Amino acid sequence: MKNLFYSILLFAGVCFAAASCSKGAYNASTDSNANGGVNPLTPLTASQFDWIGSGKDPMSANINGVGWTAGSATWALDTVGGNIIIGHLGGQVMNLYLNQVYGGGVYSMSYHDYLTSGTWSDSVGGAYYSYASYYGNSGEVYITHNDSSYIQGLFYFKGITSSGQIVSITDGYFKLNK
Repeated sequence: MKNLFYSILLFAGVCFAAASCSKGAYNASTDSNANGGVNPLTPLTASQFDWIGSGKDPMSANINGVGWTAGSATWALDTVGGNIIIGHLGGQVMNLYLNQVYGGGVYSMSYHDYLTSGTWSDSVGGAYYSYASYYGNSGEVYITHNDSSYIQGLFYFKGITSSGQIVSITDGYFKLNK
């Protein structure tokens, strides 16, 4: 009887582990928005941010593989040293919050590390989704320049909504005057 009980517990534990490990951890479908990002377990180093020549001012990125360039973008500095960068194209909005970032540094945008994060909103003003890097636990920003005249950098992240929709932001670029 005792062995049967332990066997049931073991079986239940294996089933629970298998079910919990497969929820979004890896999606083998090549059509999924979950693919196309950098593996969060092996983030990029500064030399691997090699798409600087493909960026368009003031802000651009590939959203699920489709090129996007902001029609306008703004920069602001908050009271705790956070650089706020917001790019707009119609109802689409890319927002980067970059706290205490310096030129030459690579900063994580996952789980709101260092108070640095990225969000993408696909159609503000209508029925829209807001995708956040901290829900996806992925992404980085490489600040290539930051002084009193302008801020420039490269970024990527996997954004997830609170209900689980996924967007892959790659080849991100920004350059804004201060």
